[in-house]
Amino acid sequence: MTPVLDQGRALGDEIVLDRRNLAPACEQPASRPGLSMVYGGGGAVGIAWHVGVIDALRSAGLPVQDAPSIGTSAGSWACGAARLGIGFDEFARFGELNVPDRRPGLLFGLAHEIFGNTRADDVRISVTALPTMRRHLLDARRHDLADLIAASSAVPGVFAPHQIAGTHYVDGGVRSMASADTAANADVLIASLPIAGPLFGPVGRAFERTTRRALGRWRDRHHGTTIVLRPGRAFAAAVGRNPRGMMDVELAKRLYPIAYDTAARRLDVRLGQLSALAV
Repeated sequence: MTPVLDQGRALGDEIVLDRRNLAPACEQPASRPGLSMVYGGGGAVGIAWHVGVIDALRSAGLPVQDAPSIGTSAGSWACGAARLGIGFDEFARFGELNVPDRRPGLLFGLAHEIFGNTRADDVRISVTALPTMRRHLLDARRHDLADLIAASSAVPGVFAPHQIAGTHYVDGGVRSMASADTAANADVLIASLPIAGPLFGPVGRAFERTTRRALGRWRDRHHGTTIVLRPGRAFAAAVGRNPRGMMDVELAKRLYPIAYDTAARRLDVRLGQLSALAV
């Protein structure tokens, strides 16, 4: 859930799909959906950003609830929120997190409070397996969302690894903060990136650079349109550049309305541009 530099290519990244179920989430559909989503990592404030984006998409009439999705770390929570129609009030009930907190089951307990034993179609969650350090995209039809979220959010040294089906996993952001190049085929892919861009310093610039390259690979493969939604100055200034601030739940509560307003304004502009181009 905290920001980790996207080092996938530098580390010789290898994506391992959940090949026990190679059904439609990993294949080209006969008729592609209109919208696909990618939600990147970014801590507690990243969850606030994502839910603001999701609500702005809903207000714009876009089918975010049904869109095939990939989530990493904070983005894994967003996948569940979008699919189940959960608003930010559910997350705002969380108390302050004292980090590091390596108690086994902590993240699973928080996720289970919101998502229970729910599974979801067309949702894949990025995790990093131990000890291989490979990136895996696990299918939420085969695993409970709470398990996937706990694994994808388990920042090394901050939270305990989480075990699924005999394998221990840590934060998917260790290997890639968004996995945008692996997103489902669609007319439009929207990447929600809570800590991307120059306002977040070297980490933000690296996150955006690698994600935009990944989006380019996606466009080359699927010939669709991409939209990047990232915070503006008000959101970034409130977060600052202190990594611990990314886990500040009270700050996240204050940031949600800023996230919604920023995303709604940027969507209005971008969708207007696409409409003018008859996309």
